[in-house]
Amino acid sequence: MSTVEEKIETTKSRLLSGNLLVAIWIIVGTVGCWLVTPLFGWLFLGFSSFSILIIIRRLLCNSCYYCKSCTKGFAKLSILFLGANRIPGLSKGSILGMTATVYVILTVLPGSLLTNSVLQEFTLLKFIALSCLVAITLYAIISKLKNGNRTLWKLEVAK
Repeated sequence: MSTVEEKIETTKSRLLSGNLLVAIWIIVGTVGCWLVTPLFGWLFLGFSSFSILIIIRRLLCNSCYYCKSCTKGFAKLSILFLGANRIPGLSKGSILGMTATVYVILTVLPGSLLTNSVLQEFTLLKFIALSCLVAITLYAIISKLKNGNRTLWKLEVAK
């Protein structure tokens, strides 16, 4: 009796670039929230890191032992951020929900705090943080539109 296992293989550059995007996005959001109030910065760092790197990553890959070059869902997390509409083992609804959650956490929360703060008291640092946040979000959206129907991984079936 043989079992069929799906193995996901992605390139190292795609794995690194997607996860680097996540890290930079979290850092920019943290700096933006910290510029408003340092307590907000620390709370945002903890909340976003826990939500994205632990909860969403775990939802993306709940059977890590099947993956070939993925470490606990980081390849699928990279694929999610680089814009694939399909990820093995997940429905389109799940992917859409995770993507929306990520954008709310990483863009809407710090963006609304920064926008409100800039409107109350303009400082160049807050404006730069808000601009960086918008630039990263636009890059992610453009990447999602560009790579939406492409397969960003190889799927192998082992017997």
